[in-house]
Amino acid sequence: MFRHFRFIFNYPKTIISATGFITLLFLWQVPDLKLDPSIKGMIPKNDPVVVNMDLLDELFGGSEIVIIGVKSDSILYRSTLEKFEALQDSLEYIEQITSVMSLYNASNIVSTDDGFEVEDFLDVYPDTDEEVARLKEALKANDLVYGNIIAEDFSAMAFICQIVSSFDYDEHLIKEKIELLREEFEGPEEIFISGMPIIRAHITNDMQKDMKTFMPFGIFLMIILLSVSFRSWLGVFLPLLVVIISVIWTFGLMAALNIEMTFISVVIPVMLIAIANDYGIHIIAHYYEFIREKGADKNSVIKKTMKSLGIPIVLAGFTTIIGFLSLFGHVLPKIQELGLLVAFGILVAFIMSMILIPAALIIAKKPHFLSNSNSLDGMNKFLHGWANFFMKFRISFLVAVVVLVFVIGLGIPRIIVDTDPDHYYDEGSEIRVNNAAITEIFGGSTTLSIRINADIKDPEVLRKIERMADHMETHASVSRTISIADQIKKMHSAFNGGDPEYEIIPDDRNLIAQYLFLYSLTGDESDFDQFIDDIDEPENAHLVVRLKQIKTREVKAILDDTKDYISANFYDTPMTVTGVAAFIGELAGMVVKGQMISLTISILVIFIVMAIVFRSVIGGLLSVIPLGTAMIFVFGLMGYLKIELNIATAMLSSIMIGVGIDYTVHFLWHLRQHIRAGQDLETAIFTTMRISGKGIVFNALSVVIGFTVLTFSAFLPVYFFGFLITLSITMCLFGALAILPAVIIHWEPKFLFK
Repeated sequence: MFRHFRFIFNYPKTIISATGFITLLFLWQVPDLKLDPSIKGMIPKNDPVVVNMDLLDELFGGSEIVIIGVKSDSILYRSTLEKFEALQDSLEYIEQITSVMSLYNASNIVSTDDGFEVEDFLDVYPDTDEEVARLKEALKANDLVYGNIIAEDFSAMAFICQIVSSFDYDEHLIKEKIELLREEFEGPEEIFISGMPIIRAHITNDMQKDMKTFMPFGIFLMIILLSVSFRSWLGVFLPLLVVIISVIWTFGLMAALNIEMTFISVVIPVMLIAIANDYGIHIIAHYYEFIREKGADKNSVIKKTMKSLGIPIVLAGFTTIIGFLSLFGHVLPKIQELGLLVAFGILVAFIMSMILIPAALIIAKKPHFLSNSNSLDGMNKFLHGWANFFMKFRISFLVAVVVLVFVIGLGIPRIIVDTDPDHYYDEGSEIRVNNAAITEIFGGSTTLSIRINADIKDPEVLRKIERMADHMETHASVSRTISIADQIKKMHSAFNGGDPEYEIIPDDRNLIAQYLFLYSLTGDESDFDQFIDDIDEPENAHLVVRLKQIKTREVKAILDDTKDYISANFYDTPMTVTGVAAFIGELAGMVVKGQMISLTISILVIFIVMAIVFRSVIGGLLSVIPLGTAMIFVFGLMGYLKIELNIATAMLSSIMIGVGIDYTVHFLWHLRQHIRAGQDLETAIFTTMRISGKGIVFNALSVVIGFTVLTFSAFLPVYFFGFLITLSITMCLFGALAILPAVIIHWEPKFLFK
């Protein structure tokens, strides 16, 4: 440690120059940083859901859709149909769209003397009310069209666009082209656009907006806080410089390693702005406190400051890094990635605080306002009175804390898990309004897919698909199912004179093969591309399940029930559940699992580290009291306020532990040092509050104000994450400067006196 000090004092300008050069190298990489709005990267690549989605895309040309709904009172009249025929043509021209299902290419299987043939519903556009009425009757008779691409009240029609692949395409390009088409065709008809690709394009745009807002606004708030706290350019510039360096190095590392920014990665600069200045704030606070002493020599004060803070800052930095590294135990790759990146940024901030700030203080002049002996006395008096109050009324205060935490903790079982990207936005947003309209009219744009790997021409296999579809439709959240079995039943009925009694799966495999062959002769065999992998010898079938707009927990329940039903009834026929809905449901389970793992790891490691540092199990337990209190309080409020546990809030506990433990470390370490210096316990607490308390308060305020920026995010998860993290850090501060003094003065733990 002393060699470290000698190096800084001997080469301060060299340290500053080297830091500037390395920062420029990292800054050179930052423009190459890319954004990734997809949800695929949230789950490990080898997870069965991801593997099966890739296979589904390969077999059936993509499992994702964009639905464009056109609403009009005259939807089936010639003028409207002719107008939107051009929209059909324009959509088919978009390269990323493999097919467009709509009234314009919807097929109707009709009975003939020779069996059946395939006709288009809109061979001729209706001109009269009678013709419109006949078209409505024909549409009603076809449940593959009625309620799917034409509203049941005939007030709207849908264009269902199948995307070439679930992930390998440019969402922005699709959104841009479809938005241009809406501008061209909308009016007087209303047009709604929904689908996961559109949501992801919105997410990317809003990520870019957040990035442009968070950095400058966060730095602006930090400048105000540091100016009020230290009232000198030195107190503002040095902690802020450390923050800027840590952000540049972290983003530069991401770009160099080709790590893309996701919607949760936008909180990285905010985290670093809020946290990375912690060590600098403590150093400046102690430096200012010591240099006010009469006859204080600047270099001696710097040495005293670094000697006094060396070990507690190392401990605080180590425990904060542990808190973020605990996210590496999370099951979601992007949260693991974020934990590692923020841990790197914190490490950079720690190193810069330990070498760059002392080097700058050596060169800089003493701040003028410190010549006033009364500077910061107001804060000292407040902290003295604060500590005195909680020590004096410690018993009633601790009882009140226990009761309050118990009552609020009852809200934890009420926490709702939600990972649906649709819910990143509030209900009044364009995305939610469009999705709600599509759900109300056509039954939703989210799909669950079931892939059946078997001899699809086998009547028994088709009946199993039919049974599976019937079971899925027992769920209130399922709007409809579509499969090859539905088409075979239509063909069988048409082949038998349109008799509805024959709308069943035939018993003869050869007859099914003939139906498929006959359809390929009279219709377009690409109509089946979404349902079977090959019309001649199909080995895979696709059961499409459309879901209404529902919560993630309901999706998870459907997913679990579907898997159980398949295991119990179709163990001899391979069926695989996948699709976007399955992805969302799987993600929900991983969020909960990852939260428990990272929380357990971080609490356990923090306890062990603090128990070793203080050589006391009681010391380790005492260190986690403020954190435990804050976690119960915050997660309980989440349950009561119905704030969902999602991708963003899943990081809450580890961040709370990583940041909040700093306050406990500084308080307990300096308290023990003052006791060892000969002070009695009460005097030592007051001294700790006066010297370390200011740094702890300024530190907490910087974190709270820094994370306040997140409440301006366009994403609801990020907004609530910002709100919850400010609340949790406030609780950690309260625990360190209120609960700890009350507990310590009452029980007088022996490890403090050793």
